[in-house]
This record gives sequence, C-alpha cells and structure tokens, in this order.
Amino acid sequence: TNNTPGEIIPNLFSKISSMPVAGYGIFQKERVEKEFFPAVRYADRATGNIYQTFVDDIKERKFSTTIIPTVYEAVFANNGDTAILRYLKNDGQTIQTFLGTLPKESLGSDVTEGYELKGYFLPDNISDLSLSLDATNLFYLLKSTNSVSGITLSIKDSKKTQIFDSQFTEWLPWWGTNNTISLTTKASGNTLGYMYTLDTSRKFTKTLGGTVGLTTLGSPDGKMALLSDSSLTLSVYNTTTREIRTLGLQTLPEKCAWSKDSLIVYCAVPRNPSVALYPDSWYQGEISFDDQIWKVDIVKGTTTLIADPFVSEGGEQIDAIKLSLDTNENYLFFVNKKDSFFWKLDLK
Repeated sequence: TNNTPGEIIPNLFSKISSMPVAGYGIFQKERVEKEFFPAVRYADRATGNIYQTFVDDIKERKFSTTIIPTVYEAVFANNGDTAILRYLKNDGQTIQTFLGTLPKESLGSDVTEGYELKGYFLPDNISDLSLSLDATNLFYLLKSTNSVSGITLSIKDSKKTQIFDSQFTEWLPWWGTNNTISLTTKASGNTLGYMYTLDTSRKFTKTLGGTVGLTTLGSPDGKMALLSDSSLTLSVYNTTTREIRTLGLQTLPEKCAWSKDSLIVYCAVPRNPSVALYPDSWYQGEISFDDQIWKVDIVKGTTTLIADPFVSEGGEQIDAIKLSLDTNENYLFFVNKKDSFFWKLDLK
C-alpha cells in the first residue's frame, strides 16, 4: 500500500451545489462552437428544480422551474437531457417515478429560468432502478403482491420489455455491460447474500453466493465485481476464474467508481470505521463515515491514498456516496451522505 499523506495537495475538492441534491448526471456541453466540456446537472432535494454548471468553472444556474417537493432520488439519462425523479406521494407510502425531458439549449444562450420538465410517470412503487452505462436504457423492478418484475425501458422511444420475474422481491440491480444486469440480494450483516447476472435475453445465472452482508459493484466490462462483506473487507471477484482477491481496504462497493477500462477503481474509504453491524448500521444512518479517497490498481493490486477532504484546506468530513467519473476521468464526483451536498475531486 502506497500511503503518503505528506504528498496530499490541498484544494482538490470543490463543493458544486449550494443545496442538498437528490442526484446528478454528467454530460458533455458545447461551450463554444464544436468544443464540448464536461458539465453536470443535479436536482434540488427540496424543490425538484434542476441546476447545471460546467465542471471546470462552477457557476450554478437554475435550469428548470418545475416544482416537485422532496425528491429522494434523481437519475439523469440521455446525455443529461432526461431526468428521472423519485419521490413519495402525499400519502407518504406510494413511490412515484417521473421521467421528464429537458429542452435543448441553444449555443451561447444564457437563459436559465422558465424551462419546464415535461414527461410522464412510470408505474407506481418501482422499488429500484439502474441506468445502462450509455444512459440510454433503464432497468427497473416493479413489485406486485407476491413477486417482482424486471422491466427494461428505452429512454428514446419509451419501449418497455419485461425480462425478469421473481418471487424473491429484495433485489439491487446494476446495469453494467450493455446486455448484462447484475442483481444482488439486499444486504444485511445478519444474512447470506447472493449475486446473479441477468442478460437481456432473460438468462438468469448465479454468479456468487454465501457471503454475509454481501454488497457488489460490477465492472464496466462485466469481467469483475467489487465485493464487500459484513466486516467491510473490499475484494475483487473475477467472474471468469471465480477467484476472489482482497484489496487491503475496508469500505463498501457503493462507495467506489470504476474507470471505463475496468482497470482502476476510486473508493471513498472510512478512516476508522466503528465496530457495528454492516452494512445495516450505515444504511440506517446509525453510523456515519469520515472518508479518504483511494485509488486501486486492479491489475497490480496496489492502493494509493490520493486525497483526504478533512486535511484539505477548509477541511470537511465527507461520507461519500453516488461516486462517478466524467468521460475523460479528470474528475471524481460524489454526494456527501451527511448533508447531501454535491462535490467534485480534481484528479488531473
């Protein structure tokens, strides 16, 4: 392990949002003719309003004015042009999922106010969903009385196809490669967990099983998966050889992001995790982490501490979730679970 805190450069972290967010999307936006730069859109948790900014020049601008109070989750598809917002109905029980299309911007236009989010509702009580890597398709799980259905939705033409049906209803989906979705049983430190793969031709295969507190994150090429157990031991699983190799870090796969080539992983790693029932205590908010950002070379098996938000200038404790990289992998984005503010880490 290469751990050289003395080499950490301050000011690598920047807070992007001025408010708690429900989720974000990264896209390429034209700034001058035929020159595109990374930009982000994100949804205000309180109002559902969507904001945007270029990543290298943070100037938060309100983009949509459609009010949707208390949005719990937001996902952006189709190069940031589609927003999927999830929230509870007034009854406090029914989960609503709204798929809205944002208008195209004209180059050089700085008009920000007045855009409406226009779209349609997906069925009530979608329990979970995952976007395809190219962000053009959605897979969602829809519960009925005693089973769950898995449905793919084309964002472009709204075509739906049911590809999965199970009497076991507690699944977490992850759409990794273009035609393969991983389904992992919802994790508890009291229960054995299992991971399956589902391809779009409906073939359902058990990949891995029998790990207490199992959480996973598949690689973009589908050949590997990050795993963690009730002790937070992070490992990588080779789906071809079925070899499991520990990576020498304690964290959860959902606090990580894969590089496009599936060779590098960036992870938010708790500094000194308390003894607790994992992942339950963290999911339930009984435990909060104080993270450092580590880079893992999957091929070499090396881990390197690259940044520590607490010792950076104006240090802040961060419990990072929803990690992702921009197209060129110059920035790592995440949401701080402590307050839901949206951040970036400069990797250049």
